Amino acid sequence: MSRAGRTRGWIGIAAVACLGAALIASPSLAGAETPPAPSGVAGPVLEPASPEGAPTPDPAVLAELLAPSLDAAPLGGDLGAVVFDPATGVLLYNDDGDTPRTPGSVVKILTAVSVLQAIGPSTRIVTTAHYDPATSTIVLVGAGDPSLSSMSAEGSSLAVLADGVLAAADGPGAGASVQLAYDTSLFSGPVLGIGWSADYPATGVAAPVSPLVVDDARIPGGEARQPDPALAAANVFADLLTQRGLSVGAPQPGRVGAARQIAATRSVPLSALVQRMLTDSNNDYAEILGHLAGASRFGSGSFETGAQAVTATLTSMGISTTGITLFDGSGLSVDNLVPVRVFAQVLAAMTRSSASGEQGGWGWPVLGGLPIAGVTGTLADRFYGASSYAGSGFVRAKTGTLTGVSSLAGTVVDRDGRLLVFAFTSNSVTDIYDARALLDNAATVLALCGCR
Repeated sequence: MSRAGRTRGWIGIAAVACLGAALIASPSLAGAETPPAPSGVAGPVLEPASPEGAPTPDPAVLAELLAPSLDAAPLGGDLGAVVFDPATGVLLYNDDGDTPRTPGSVVKILTAVSVLQAIGPSTRIVTTAHYDPATSTIVLVGAGDPSLSSMSAEGSSLAVLADGVLAAADGPGAGASVQLAYDTSLFSGPVLGIGWSADYPATGVAAPVSPLVVDDARIPGGEARQPDPALAAANVFADLLTQRGLSVGAPQPGRVGAARQIAATRSVPLSALVQRMLTDSNNDYAEILGHLAGASRFGSGSFETGAQAVTATLTSMGISTTGITLFDGSGLSVDNLVPVRVFAQVLAAMTRSSASGEQGGWGWPVLGGLPIAGVTGTLADRFYGASSYAGSGFVRAKTGTLTGVSSLAGTVVDRDGRLLVFAFTSNSVTDIYDARALLDNAATVLALCGCR
């Protein structure tokens, strides 16, 4: 039986609890800069979800129009698809939206809301250097900054940190001989996720997860990642200190202990890091930010606490976590399971947050970070087919791709000016390129929809 003939339910999204914009401060969140919570209600970042008077699509008409794309053979038979009207909370289309499926990188949407709620969009992650004159030891402390650079640039930089060490009145001073230790105690547990291939670092898919990385943990000259990102970062820092006149011993793992902070370097705001992670589907950013959310909520960052942070965030938003099983924050794990309903509900909540200040206004970077069809990120080279070109510029969505898996979840403004939220995931893809084209076509149907 076609999807057009299946039962469609009109249900409201579970009520979303209003959350304050308080930023969580935790002694174990090493170096995280936590500004005071803003007062009052956040102003709108985007236009309201739908203009007054814009008609709601008819579910039966919508189902008929979506059927040619979502019923097509390349998507296989294991498909979940939902379309929400976030302004009313009405579920306009539901095909098996509550069945857990492997979503791929669409999981990054959940990581984004989790870390944004945990530490706030304006937070800047602070990487620090400490010094113990009794042992002549400098300690480089990893704070979970995925954007740390070796050279001076916008945001955080080990070069800036090295300058700060030399400039510090209570530092070692030019010409001194020092030991260098690096502290990665913010994160714990395995460095590769369950369901990951062991060759992901070597093939450039993702680095071993560490709170201390520099230059995306890339080995110079290629995409391969460092097998030990923290040691690689410490070696870079040692070279920078040497260039500035210090004699530096070989870096060793260590802890801050009695050392006092003498220098710091700050990232761009978390909002920018989240948007970069979503737009480019950056796996390394996602894993570090997911661990960071876990560290903020539970004292130590790990794959396990990152997943727990997602669950806690969704629960606080009034979204059911039934059927969710997460093993990472990037979506690389083939063992992740999430109903497509969850992604649509989260995005619907974000549209209301941006328009009215719900969630304390912390959710707006999620919508801003979604790739734009035919323009940015992982959608820059999509929506150019004859059946999807009309969706270019109108669809904003997160992609997800694994072997046999294709997902697309995002927002679109229909022909009548009504904002809709959708989420599609197939776990039985027979041809990934055909599957992507079909999901693009389905999203374009929504963009063109008068559907009355």
